[in-house]
Amino acid sequence: MTLSKLIRLPAVQACTQITAESLCSFSYSWLPCFIIGSLQNSGMATLKDKEDVRWARTRQRLLEGGRKVFARQGVEAASVLEIVCAAGVSQPSFYNHFASKDALAREIAAEFFRKDRRAKLKVFDEIDDSAEAIAINVFHTLSIVADDPVIAWVLIKSEPLRALVISGNDDPLADMIKAGIKQGRFCAGNPNTIALAIRGGAFAVMQDILNGTAATDTCRCFQELVLRMLGLAPEESIEVVRRAQVRIELDTVA
Repeated sequence: MTLSKLIRLPAVQACTQITAESLCSFSYSWLPCFIIGSLQNSGMATLKDKEDVRWARTRQRLLEGGRKVFARQGVEAASVLEIVCAAGVSQPSFYNHFASKDALAREIAAEFFRKDRRAKLKVFDEIDDSAEAIAINVFHTLSIVADDPVIAWVLIKSEPLRALVISGNDDPLADMIKAGIKQGRFCAGNPNTIALAIRGGAFAVMQDILNGTAATDTCRCFQELVLRMLGLAPEESIEVVRRAQVRIELDTVA
């Protein structure tokens, strides 16, 4: 039944001729395009919004479940099954979001790394003395243990993540060391190698703190050690760390 034939039928007869088959074959080409587009886009947008919300909710649950499992046993010992059980989602859903548990671990740590990098760059921009800037950033790195122990344990227990952090390009720490060498503040060798050594030492200190075996002055001692690695005299290292701590406490109060 075409539209032209249907229009010529009496009203009652026309109604009886409208069948499911005729509706399925009914041509909408005579409707204004903007009406069709509006109807289609409205329905699709609503469906897409709902799918986006579900997708985001599932992803967030996986991130939270991963944090719990990784904090308890590390990345290597964890399984995808344990993660989805902690998240309360199905195992196939996991692979809709992450290719592997290592990919999930990297995502968990990624936001922290972005914030940490921004904080380091901010200190570098605001502090004229490169030695003091590095002392402050060493403090903030070790503070991960208290501020976010899950991230700290993920870093300590995950060899791939440690390698990712240590070998990262565009390194603010190495840039600070380069600036200090250029200013004549540091007497040191290859900045990237020194940054590598500082991070390796920081991970060891973090593990010591997490295990509860660190001395109360471990952070201060490590800050001084880093500055001595960069060529500062022991007495000057102590004074720079003291100034850095004063600034940290003022920023915390503010």
